[in-house]
Amino acid sequence: MKQLCARLLVIAALGMLLVSAGCITDNADLVITDNICVNVQDTETTGSFTTFTVVDDFKDQLVKKLAAYNKGPKDLKSIHMVGASFKALKVTPHDWTVTADVNIARQDTPGGGYDDGPAPFVSFTDQSLMALKGQPTRANLDASGVQVVDNALAALLNGEDPRMVLVVDNSSVTPTPSGSDPMSFTLQACVRFQAVVAKTNK
Repeated sequence: MKQLCARLLVIAALGMLLVSAGCITDNADLVITDNICVNVQDTETTGSFTTFTVVDDFKDQLVKKLAAYNKGPKDLKSIHMVGASFKALKVTPHDWTVTADVNIARQDTPGGGYDDGPAPFVSFTDQSLMALKGQPTRANLDASGVQVVDNALAALLNGEDPRMVLVVDNSSVTPTPSGSDPMSFTLQACVRFQAVVAKTNK
């Protein structure tokens, strides 16, 4: 995975937004490496469930990141995904071990059909949620899900406003949640991007 400047690697999906990293390339282009994040929140009383989380501020988050460098979407020359991470912000009332598949899709119209995907993004097998607390955990990503994200980033270059959806299909939880012992969690999922923006003034 090529990068033009050293980056502080989070991800995991999904912790807090990390400090932006930027550098100047030899031809004076500015390279920005940062994260777009969303919180996945849920409370369940069964071990098999599906959770949908909408990222409807995908473009807004990117615009804010660029603004920190006095840049905007029109200054973008290229942008692509370079990683992802997940971090547990809250897990109650105790630890849970989950097996789940996370898919990602683009759905610009709420309630409408998918514009791209859904595609496999990342899988967890017997994953302790408590183990995801602390530093964000880098995720091993599926190439097809990465392509969906890169397609959305490319759409941003064309002035579009993609709306992303994370679909979590959870197949098992240990111990099994119940009405008397519900599983409640908040995970932060982050997509790490690298953007090249127009040359700086010398």
